Amino acid sequence: MTINQAPDRRVRLEADDRRERMIESAQVIFAARPYDSVSTEELARAAGTTRTNLNYHFGNKRNLYLEVLRRFAALPSRLPHGTTRPDVCPADAARTLFTRWLNLVEENRATFIALMRAQRSADEEIAALLRGSLTSWEDRILAVTKMPPSEASRARIRAFQGMISNATSEWLEHGTLSKDEVLELLVRGLVALAD
Repeated sequence: MTINQAPDRRVRLEADDRRERMIESAQVIFAARPYDSVSTEELARAAGTTRTNLNYHFGNKRNLYLEVLRRFAALPSRLPHGTTRPDVCPADAARTLFTRWLNLVEENRATFIALMRAQRSADEEIAALLRGSLTSWEDRILAVTKMPPSEASRARIRAFQGMISNATSEWLEHGTLSKDEVLELLVRGLVALAD
């Protein structure tokens, strides 16, 4: 190796660990830049592997991107269901739910930002992933608010979901709101929605 040559950053990992490293690296890159501006070579280099190895695990860049989005789409299902007990008032249940949600988003910041960018896509597979995630949220919010599971209730919740996304984006991407401000906004909004 010459003095100007960078050391090889590749590390020998087990297949599952290597795959996980590729996903985690991709989360960070897709959070920073739009999908179209990221190359397969860049993704491989960031994960300390080769394009061939990346393609072996995911087939192509798009499949890796979809895996990053699937991780975020699954986040609502990782929230505990303890907020829907009948003896808990909607305001307390909403505070518990959104505290857990914001903590989960904070822990998965890169994935969340990547998903926010993906929402602007016209890709049907991405849209289906997002719809599935939003439907999980609808069900969780119906349970917390004790609203009837009617189409009108679901429509109100879908409108509220836009506020959840935008408020969280204002906190994570723009820094115009603090995490505590977002929490208060979401709790008050959900309580008003349930009235």
